Amino acid sequence: MKNILILVLIILIPFISKSQTNIAAARAMTIGTTVTVTGIVLNGSELGNVRYIQDTTAGIAVYNASANAVLSAAIKGDKITVTGVLKNYNSLLEIDPVTTATLVSNAQPLPQIQIITPLVMNESVESEVVQLNHCLIQGTGNFVANTNYTFNSNGESGQLRTVTTCPLVGQPIPIGAVNISGIVSQYSFTGSGGYQLLVRDGLDIVPDFSILITSPIVISNITTTGFTLNWTTNIIGSSQIQYGNTTNLELGILNGTSNTTNHSVIVNGASASEIFYVRAFSVNSTDTAKSAIQTYITQSNSSGSTKVYFTRSVDNTVSTGTNAITLNSLIDDTLINYINRSKYTLDIAIYNFSTTNLANITGAINAAKNRGVAVRIIHDNAASNTGLTGLDAAIGQISNGNSGGIMHNKFVVIDANSLNPEDAIVWTGSTNWTDLQINNTDANNVIIIHDQSLAKAYEIEFEEMYGSSGLLPNVSTAKFGSYKTNNTPHEFIIGGKRVELYFSPSDSVTERIIDAIGTANNELYVETNLITKTNLADAISNKANAGVITKAMVSSPGTCTPAVVSILTLALGNNFKEYIEGGILHHKLLIADPNFTSSDPLVLTGSHNWSASAESVNDENTLVVHDATIANIYYQEFVKRFGLSLVITNNNEELIKTKINTYPNPCSDFLNIEISEKIKTTIMINLFDISGKLVLSEIENGIDKNSYLINISKLNKGLYILKITDGNSLNFYQKLSVE
Repeated sequence: MKNILILVLIILIPFISKSQTNIAAARAMTIGTTVTVTGIVLNGSELGNVRYIQDTTAGIAVYNASANAVLSAAIKGDKITVTGVLKNYNSLLEIDPVTTATLVSNAQPLPQIQIITPLVMNESVESEVVQLNHCLIQGTGNFVANTNYTFNSNGESGQLRTVTTCPLVGQPIPIGAVNISGIVSQYSFTGSGGYQLLVRDGLDIVPDFSILITSPIVISNITTTGFTLNWTTNIIGSSQIQYGNTTNLELGILNGTSNTTNHSVIVNGASASEIFYVRAFSVNSTDTAKSAIQTYITQSNSSGSTKVYFTRSVDNTVSTGTNAITLNSLIDDTLINYINRSKYTLDIAIYNFSTTNLANITGAINAAKNRGVAVRIIHDNAASNTGLTGLDAAIGQISNGNSGGIMHNKFVVIDANSLNPEDAIVWTGSTNWTDLQINNTDANNVIIIHDQSLAKAYEIEFEEMYGSSGLLPNVSTAKFGSYKTNNTPHEFIIGGKRVELYFSPSDSVTERIIDAIGTANNELYVETNLITKTNLADAISNKANAGVITKAMVSSPGTCTPAVVSILTLALGNNFKEYIEGGILHHKLLIADPNFTSSDPLVLTGSHNWSASAESVNDENTLVVHDATIANIYYQEFVKRFGLSLVITNNNEELIKTKINTYPNPCSDFLNIEISEKIKTTIMINLFDISGKLVLSEIENGIDKNSYLINISKLNKGLYILKITDGNSLNFYQKLSVE
């Protein structure tokens, strides 16, 4: 009898692993797992072949690639049971392929609609039906198919998308305020990237006649004792804020101007580097418009002293007085000197940290721990981090785990809360702690700023990922990637100059890059590893077409999408160049108007590659420094790199037509390759090392599929050349960095 029972259990085990579960539990499983879920269908054919289903726990997308009859016929209110494989499709979790689909019943009540704000359009509500109130949709005329529209709701912004089959296509875009219902989806290669609200029909957009906030909450007049907050509303109302030093808003309510559409509230009597959490609101009769809780900070008493270092040569002949500095193989020693300054706290967020041919950074961190400094470290879960292995076991460490992206930051925060504001230092930029990145091979920058307010802002971001304000991390509360929230201050006055700070993916950094590009009135210089987002290429192109002197340089045309190469080649001509000095161009920066001091010279730099992954899933940081001296320092490096680079020519129209996307780059374990249309024959995918040796070769069937996942986990770190060919007209080359 016992043997029979064991045999029955052995037979049942495969079926138990695929047994029915709720959608939330299914979403927590690993990609590639076969799951069975039941839910209420949220849409019909108005969104094409995809169906979104939701139960009482969560929602999920179900893709009807195999033309399953049940899914093809499914409409709103159907209850269905689906079995299939979990897949990550451009950041959207979906069940695809579907092996079986069964109709359980018809005409079921739809799930209760959650009322949210745009900032809550994230992983927690992905594939669920939601409603956003008091919205203004940007745009005029009629809705266009396959187009994203920005909408604003109480000072926050989001993306609304109309697909080809949506009945709203061709209908007028509402001019006034509306309430919008729809399904929260995600697609990392849309023009704006990230989360978007899919509207289904005219019932999803209804007029709203309430008071609403029609602009972001803007901070101004930042001093050591306070600041001013400004916003606008569609109709007159009061100007009030609820505020505090915590999200409980415990300090009460402040009043500002009244009976106006242009609102202003002054916060005063504060201390230097004091953090405030604020909800702005305006009241008209019995109706109230509220913003989300946002974070602000007063000016510090720090000096604001700023140092910039580069790993490769510079051109000091264009200096306006402060020469740019190349640290030949000395970035690591400089880092150690700063670590040695730490007295109280040392917070490190580093993507890639090795020991080969570097000074003893690990020893400096251990020495800080031994002299009583509270040391905490965040790192990427997949990148090579041999430098961590020699650390004191008592030092708290955490990685990004299963966040869906990479922890790509390279920042250090020193003594953020010291009683001496000059102790507080932020080290950031594009430089990983590796041999190639530091020792004059890859082109990188480091920026070091003495400012306590900035250090406290970085500490907020650090502790959100760390999950704790204590010495040890808390995995259960740690947030990475799309799970993070927009909870840090963004505006600072440092050394008398305006500085902006943004973190990815919570802060819509691509939009901030476009904003920075938009400030260029005379000159625009772009120096970045890659550009895969066409809206960034369009923004650069628009400046060139408007008569602004515009020059751009990328690591190689292969690190960009063919569409981006086409746009920039057409607009910039010989002013679009490829870095050829060896290694990779690892900067992620732009410089606006460095030679026009009256036109707000600025530099944008940090770890954020100009890609969909950086925008929607990776952990990144970006600084925008409005300072003529700093802009000129970066300009000295740009002039040197640009003069040593080659003009990019784009004569391969077939590549533009087929649109090959590869990501991520840099990568570590797997490389995704997507081709916009199926090839009529087999394709060969080859990887060569920098010596030209073939290190990986795969033959794929281009007839049946156009998406490929290549395992590169056995490759050594370094630079490779990817070649994709069909033996005829398709010959695609790309520089690939394995980290």
